[in-house]
Amino acid sequence: MNKKKLLEIVQSWNIEVKPEYRGFRCANCQKYMTKAWHIWFDDKEYKCEVHLCRRCFKEYEKN
Repeated sequence: MNKKKLLEIVQSWNIEVKPEYRGFRCANCQKYMTKAWHIWFDDKEYKCEVHLCRRCFKEYEKN
């Protein structure tokens, strides 16, 4: 999973005006978790933190 894939995930979000408070969920597979890998990236339009579970982070590392 590369930066382009992370950006596609972010762009798929339905961002509300009012913040939503909840436990961690993997940005890719939506699995609930108490520990997460935090990936920060900056693109032309976004500065974003993405949380990934262990399985999705391993996929991200491969690319």
